[in-house]
Amino acid sequence: MIYTGSIAENLIPEKTIGETVQQLLNTDIGGFSLGNILAAVVIFLVCLVLIKLCLKFTRRALEKTRLDDAIKRIIVSVERAVLWVTAAIVILGQLNISTTSLVALVSVAGLALSLSLQNTLSNVFAGVTLLMTRPFAVGDFIESGTTSGTVTRMGLFYVTLLTADRKEIHVPNSDISASRLTNYTAEPRRRVDLNFGLEYSCDAEAVRSALLAAAKEDGRVLDDPEPVVVLSAYLASSVQYTLRAWASTGDYWDVYYALNESSRRHLEDAGLSLAFDRIDVRIVEK
Repeated sequence: MIYTGSIAENLIPEKTIGETVQQLLNTDIGGFSLGNILAAVVIFLVCLVLIKLCLKFTRRALEKTRLDDAIKRIIVSVERAVLWVTAAIVILGQLNISTTSLVALVSVAGLALSLSLQNTLSNVFAGVTLLMTRPFAVGDFIESGTTSGTVTRMGLFYVTLLTADRKEIHVPNSDISASRLTNYTAEPRRRVDLNFGLEYSCDAEAVRSALLAAAKEDGRVLDDPEPVVVLSAYLASSVQYTLRAWASTGDYWDVYYALNESSRRHLEDAGLSLAFDRIDVRIVEK
């Protein structure tokens, strides 16, 4: 008998080879068929490559935006988590593992986690909002509630402020979002308001001249708008005058303290006395 082709092709019929391969793929390994395991491995490798490509594309797209770096990291992290969860569901389905209970378990775990981390998640969402809306930036001097200082760091959980007396304060993002926020650095100029209580006997024009002289001798006080002095209140023991002068935002505190000192000196040089609270006591003899 003469055989043509290879010995294997003549001795083993093609149908027998297919049946052998099928039998191998149906081999049970730990409750899973070899075929499903190999398919799951292939799907995992394909997902690994696709996820890397998607994340790479997202990073390149985000580099062209003006979003904060923290926002970019959040977007990439969320995308990575969603892609891997999707890949896990596909792989488990290939292994004939029911994903219904898994999805339910993940949902319950997510709900429990969100409840236990309610304050933390609130700070995260508030941080994302602050980073996207940008009501202030690092280096700005802000006031939130009863706290004020220069912003040194903006994070997902809190904002770090450096106070005027060099104290570092960490304010939760949710507190900043829920309170009234004032950004004193948003404008290049800031008004300095100083109140002085003087005796009722003091001449108003003399007080105005002395305070304006103190403002004009300081070169950091801006000429536009010009400094003004107004009679702002009649108090029990004094008449209150308010000096209003404008300075650049960076010079605000230096001008504030300098005008406080120089204004008193000019008032004293003009013979004008600062008032103080006093109580008149009358003794009635019976």
